[in-house]
Amino acid sequence: MIKIIKIGLSCFISLIFVLNTNIYALKKVPREKTLVVTPWSDTTGPLKNAKDWHIYQIGNKNQREIGHKTIYESLMYTNLNTGELVPWQATSFDYNDDFTSVTVNLRNGVEWSDGKPFSCKDVKFTLEMLRDNSDLNYSYIYSEWVKNVKCINDLKVQINLTKPGPRWFHLNLALGHENHQVILPAHIWEGQDVKTFTNFDLQKGWPIGTGAYKLVSSNAQQYIFDRKDDWWGAKTGFMDKPAPERIILVSVGGDESMAQMIIANQVDSGHPLQPASFKSAIKRNKNVRSWNRKGPVWGAADGCGYVLFMNLNKEPWDNRDVRIAINYAIDRKQLSTIGYENANYPIVLPYSSYMSGRWITPDIQKIIDKYDRDKTDHNLVAKHMKAAGYSKNSKGMWAKNGKTLKVPLRTPQWLAPLAPPMSVQLKKAGFDASPVLEPEASSAWVDDLALGKFETMFMVHCGSLGEPYETLKDLHSSFAPDEGGKCNNLIACSRYKNPVYDTIIDELEKIPGSLKNDRYTDLVNQAVDIYLRDMPEIMLLEELHVVVYNEKYWKGWPGGDDPYAAPYPCWEAWNLIVHNVQPTN
Repeated sequence: MIKIIKIGLSCFISLIFVLNTNIYALKKVPREKTLVVTPWSDTTGPLKNAKDWHIYQIGNKNQREIGHKTIYESLMYTNLNTGELVPWQATSFDYNDDFTSVTVNLRNGVEWSDGKPFSCKDVKFTLEMLRDNSDLNYSYIYSEWVKNVKCINDLKVQINLTKPGPRWFHLNLALGHENHQVILPAHIWEGQDVKTFTNFDLQKGWPIGTGAYKLVSSNAQQYIFDRKDDWWGAKTGFMDKPAPERIILVSVGGDESMAQMIIANQVDSGHPLQPASFKSAIKRNKNVRSWNRKGPVWGAADGCGYVLFMNLNKEPWDNRDVRIAINYAIDRKQLSTIGYENANYPIVLPYSSYMSGRWITPDIQKIIDKYDRDKTDHNLVAKHMKAAGYSKNSKGMWAKNGKTLKVPLRTPQWLAPLAPPMSVQLKKAGFDASPVLEPEASSAWVDDLALGKFETMFMVHCGSLGEPYETLKDLHSSFAPDEGGKCNNLIACSRYKNPVYDTIIDELEKIPGSLKNDRYTDLVNQAVDIYLRDMPEIMLLEELHVVVYNEKYWKGWPGGDDPYAAPYPCWEAWNLIVHNVQPTN
């Protein structure tokens, strides 16, 4: 249950926290009524695209991150910790019998910031715009799934799908995570070139949304949003206005800069800290906290796991025995201890804590026990390497036909803690392994991952937010291009191909995910068995982020003691947090 309090309008006094902006054009808001946050991404420099607020333009991450919690709202949100739906712009949705059509009931009284009513016309325009413009973010979802959108009336929308999609609406329009889509105002966007439209003109009030805030300043150092006194939610009695009168998104540096700002009470919520930096911060400022108030696991799950991708289009990674041997050389617990100070959990399936309690069933546990992939065993390493035709050379390294097997552990900067300890582990098991750390400012690894220009690479496999299908689907061969082709799913880019597995996933796609559905659980069991048998990727650790809060000015942050929302500022459901926080004093 989201807790809301009413506050009166404050007199206009000085804004304490302002960076390089024209303060004379803004009303004055005190620090204790201002919520200061940092972006999730782009944390090492100026904010990008300050004059371009097209949130579906590829690359406009900052606008997407903060715009979805201030300017825009969602049809619905989901509390991933409980599975509870939180209706917002919409009140309900229903599928037809074969899940090829979903009817959405919109909430009466929702308004855009210019006073125009929010209606079916807006939903139809947005979804069909994304469907018809391949250059926009998430277009691929709508071109694959959306046949057409019909307005039954102003408040009732019928979305007709190209195929059965029992979870389509929830995943794309009700989940509230990072890849969630929001509705745009048709009366602003119609007639615009949607590829080039910047959606930015503060004099016109652009960007226009239904959210409780409007953008009042935008530059490379900060974005400033002021609360709208005429927000529709308060006018209709849906909910009181949020307590913060102003929200500021500020540019910060890396981990050290973020830690210093949170210690100095300059930031109320920001991007995650490494466990060591966080522990230093809480020693220096009693107001600092994260998801858990006690460690060593401070952070919250985000539906992802750290994974070692192996390019299955290349030798020897196309050999199952080699992949299994690599797996048995790894000590996951040690990776957590050395790399992350025991602040995360070892895993062998691409499941997160959001799912483990519900989906690690006795049958799944039996499959995990059968394959026993979570242990370190050099005897099993030797067994599988010999089965693959390898033997140890004079240096104690695995070799075949006189050629030593090299394992270049390509590592993006944000996964750097993984590479050194795993390199040591693999060397002890006879693999000529070496970390290959990407330059800090480089994004070349992204293109190389997509194009298959790698041997092995650390990455994250995300998706386990509600049910197994959401993450198991990523190993479908439709995401596995041939050599030289481009992978269109970077969270599962090992290029695994298995027609039997594909058939299972294709059937799962048509079935609503439920532990009470025997056919669904049977198919999941089959998919998990194949996954652990073939090891198309090697899951390592659950990704847990130490998202940092400061309670100097604001309380009511979500946490293990009150898990009303996921804590991530890059997720759309962070809007629930904006509406929940209260002044500390």
